[in-house]
Amino acid sequence: MLANRTCMAKRGAAALLMLLLCSLTVASGSASTTEIAREEAWYSVHGEAGSSWSTTLDLDVDQRGLFAVTCTSCEARVTDDAGSTVASAVGGLHLIHVAEASSTFNLAVDFVVEEQARAMTLASTLVDLEQRPPPGASVEAAVLSLSTAGDLWWVDADHVRLDAGWEGAETAVLNVSDDAAGYLLANATGNAWVDVAVQHASSEINLRLIVQNATTEATHSTHTLDEDDLPFSHRLMLGEDERLLALVEGTAPNTGVAMAMAAHPTMGAMHHDLNNNEGYVVGHGGQIMVLDVNDTDALHLEPAAETDVLVQHLVQGTWVSTSSASVTNATVVWPLPGAEALRLTCSSPACFATLRHTMASDLASGKDAPGYVDITDQALLDGELIGHLPLNGSANGHLIRATHDVADVFPLHIDAWEDSIHLVKVTLWTDEPVRVELFPINPLTGELDDDELKDEILNGQGDSISAQFGRGTHLIRISLLDQDAVLNTTWGQDLPVLNYTVEMAHGVVDEGDEPWFEPDEASQIWGERVRWFLGFCFLLPVAYLARMQRRRTRLANTMKAQRERLRRIVQRLDEGRPVEQERRDLNLALDAVATLDFEDACRSWGNPDLRHRTDELAMAAWRLDPRLARQGKHVVLVGLAAGPRTWEATALRFDAPIGASCSVCAVEPRFMHHGEDVFLDTIRAGSVVFLTVELDGEATMVDVEVNGLVEAEPRAARAPVSLLLEDLEEA
Repeated sequence: MLANRTCMAKRGAAALLMLLLCSLTVASGSASTTEIAREEAWYSVHGEAGSSWSTTLDLDVDQRGLFAVTCTSCEARVTDDAGSTVASAVGGLHLIHVAEASSTFNLAVDFVVEEQARAMTLASTLVDLEQRPPPGASVEAAVLSLSTAGDLWWVDADHVRLDAGWEGAETAVLNVSDDAAGYLLANATGNAWVDVAVQHASSEINLRLIVQNATTEATHSTHTLDEDDLPFSHRLMLGEDERLLALVEGTAPNTGVAMAMAAHPTMGAMHHDLNNNEGYVVGHGGQIMVLDVNDTDALHLEPAAETDVLVQHLVQGTWVSTSSASVTNATVVWPLPGAEALRLTCSSPACFATLRHTMASDLASGKDAPGYVDITDQALLDGELIGHLPLNGSANGHLIRATHDVADVFPLHIDAWEDSIHLVKVTLWTDEPVRVELFPINPLTGELDDDELKDEILNGQGDSISAQFGRGTHLIRISLLDQDAVLNTTWGQDLPVLNYTVEMAHGVVDEGDEPWFEPDEASQIWGERVRWFLGFCFLLPVAYLARMQRRRTRLANTMKAQRERLRRIVQRLDEGRPVEQERRDLNLALDAVATLDFEDACRSWGNPDLRHRTDELAMAAWRLDPRLARQGKHVVLVGLAAGPRTWEATALRFDAPIGASCSVCAVEPRFMHHGEDVFLDTIRAGSVVFLTVELDGEATMVDVEVNGLVEAEPRAARAPVSLLLEDLEEA
């Protein structure tokens, strides 16, 4: 690659205009400037008559800068940030300037006539030495950091050039002559390929590249360069204990030279960008890339000019090469049998190649169908190798001549009744004639049925072949006509792949005999017993619910006939009846009385202490004997009856109008409660709810209020008088 100097010059490093951490270039033009283009390290400016163009360059103190303009009649000038003119010229300008203080310099070009001008501004980041250092001398050398995958050169299509925006290059501005040479000394942070690029020289120069170690030095190459040879670039390798000395000599006084250096790693992984198995790979000599593959994968590799890539196959833990020669042209690489991976090694100083990873597996299984017919191979018959052909549908396959794949055998499975007969039609679509064989297997003997064996050559344009099959697994083989010619070629040779599509159609000729097994006598007896037992178990919940409903109805009818039930509860408590028994009877009555009409239910309890009715809701409340309370101080019985519409999100509230508030501490039946509220959720239209509420607190009276939603609109009902929690005599 590096021997072709003209090619490398065209691709050479354009990092010379790059202003690294200490420099910045900004270009601008007037409205009449027709075009400003960047050509590697140079600005190409096409200006009309009367137009102007300018750019700036930042220089630190003692930093050397280069300002160069080539044109026919334009006027060029360099000014500092104070506006003072540093230099000016007509018809071109060449200035090397060392800043006395950190400043921003402006290069302006005025066009007298319409013409094309070229301009360059560059700040030096490499310090040249006054004397040539001998091998091993302790001299401060520039350290070239190795480029990484984040640098622009890794993704540029022209992969070996030093792009002007790449931050990995170190630039140099030299002023040499025939008796005053310039010396640049640099090393890398490790083993590296070093690019040396020369972008500008005001006259002919001699460039000598010398590699030094601790004790010796050797001239790597010598180049004589003039304006026609530029831009020029050269690449060489540096070891970890070596450094590069670039000696630049001029053939005329005050020869200005602009050049750059950059370093790239010689080992490690090449950078790659693969999207949907397509992309590229970029790297330097010695770098590698590994791809996981199997027998049906193909790697389409197309190296760029002067790129050499060595391909190796990983077989049983060993890297094997099919050829000692590197790949330099577009090639399709097929893995060796049993290969698990492919390794690409960049064997040239720089590599760039496009990649495309394709698969040629059969039935989309990721594997190659076997080429043999073996009716004793259970793995083949069970479809464990590649799967089964669909009885109705299509499947794709490939015959890869490069890997000596000359035949594919596919199983098809028919799950049917005994003695059934099936007609299977096989249609083939491909670009050339192939041989198709059908192998019916007798399901009883497991042997080939020679009477139904079919063997035909199909042209692949929708031709078909049919045969009758029984139940079980059968085989189909598709093979090339020129098998011997393919088997006599070299493995991996560039031969065309035969792609084909198999369409299957299945029809039943005879369904056969449906299998039926008569149960034994014990199964019949125990089956009947289990059915009777399960049926009886299923009836138990129904009987229990019927009994509970009957008991509830009987209790409701009894309460309907009774009056002043609450007064009798007090009498029985006075007579010494256990409180727990009265409390239990009261809770049972709450559920039963809810089945009665609201007026009948109220009469069964006795005259309520509080009563209120609206169009939407009726309520009644009774103060119960405090001895019935478990947790609270007072016990209240509340009855609610919904009107013609349903109440939703219903809450019952006990508000103490005078004195301290009260809180709900127990509800029967159990409803959620908090503070003064009991949450009843939904009261359906026409239904009745009775509940007992235990209240705790110092309040002597409460207001009873019901809140909720009726047809998504808020409703509330509040009794106009308060419910006294204690008799007036007790209070």
